[in-house]
Amino acid sequence: MENHVPRSANLMDVARLAGVSRSTAARALGGYGSVSQDLVDMVVAAAETLGYRGNALARSVSSGRSHTIGVVVSDIENPHFARAVRGMTDAAKVAGFDVILANTDENVAAERAAVQVFLDKRVDGLIVASTTRSDSAHLLDVVRMGRPLVLFDRQPDDVEADWVGTDCHGDAKAVMEFLVERGHTHVAFLSATTKTPAELEAGHPLPISTIADRVRAVREVATAAGVKYEFISDAMSPEKTKEIVAALLVREDRPTAVIASYSRVALPAFQAIRDAGLSVPDDISLVCLDDADWMTVSCPEISAVSLQPYSMGVRAAEVLLGRIEGRGPLSRKHLLPAEFTHRASVANLAAAKI
Repeated sequence: MENHVPRSANLMDVARLAGVSRSTAARALGGYGSVSQDLVDMVVAAAETLGYRGNALARSVSSGRSHTIGVVVSDIENPHFARAVRGMTDAAKVAGFDVILANTDENVAAERAAVQVFLDKRVDGLIVASTTRSDSAHLLDVVRMGRPLVLFDRQPDDVEADWVGTDCHGDAKAVMEFLVERGHTHVAFLSATTKTPAELEAGHPLPISTIADRVRAVREVATAAGVKYEFISDAMSPEKTKEIVAALLVREDRPTAVIASYSRVALPAFQAIRDAGLSVPDDISLVCLDDADWMTVSCPEISAVSLQPYSMGVRAAEVLLGRIEGRGPLSRKHLLPAEFTHRASVANLAAAKI
């Protein structure tokens, strides 16, 4: 006795049950072309009755859409990017799009390869948090192809595309001005970049625009106020950051305040201060340019700039989806507000002198 495996319903079966042509059924299920809502409802009902599951590749070939977007970030373990990606996927899901994610570990070659893979997979658009400002030929290729592109957080040079981010220069400037107002006379900016302090001080081109903007703000405010400042780099891991901060703390000319470039730098810096038997803010003040949940449960709570990464991710996806649909705002620059929250980690040295 033969065992007969039930045949899966195909598009023609759906068309017959709905009483329409195969091409009409394809347009109705693919969401393209001109099909009345009544016919769409009939075809969808027939597909559900038969348990029909359309072929995504076939739909993409016939409609020109894959209903997927590619997202490239530098470090998915960074809470900032993790929250942003969640916002992107939530917004994409509402619009009926899937998200494919790639992580580059701040490696330009990995970014280049990820972009090419996504293009090969016929994604409808890309969101890229680029690891480079200048080596952007792969992004320029995306623009030349006419594929929608949204630059997230970082701004590569000479790439004409939508950008979603915050005013990193303005935010860092506000923090520096706050420290100056509270009487701080020596500020260290601690960042995760391989550029040396001398290169940062010399204005050497930085690969990441967000760090470049913050370095510029620190220098401008400190110079105008006559305050001593220094750039400390190479905080590339928690262990390395602890080592750097431990050495900083035993110096005779120890800074009165440290600005951490983001939360994964601030946490090991905070731990290093505690390990040295010192106190925040009594011995040294600490502020971060990126907020995180742990900063509201530490003792003391850490002053920080809240960048709202989830909202940034939602906005990036909405802009991209709009461009895919052939609409969107005239402006290519989409600036989201950030908020500096003063908690208890910055000493008021000006009041202590009164």
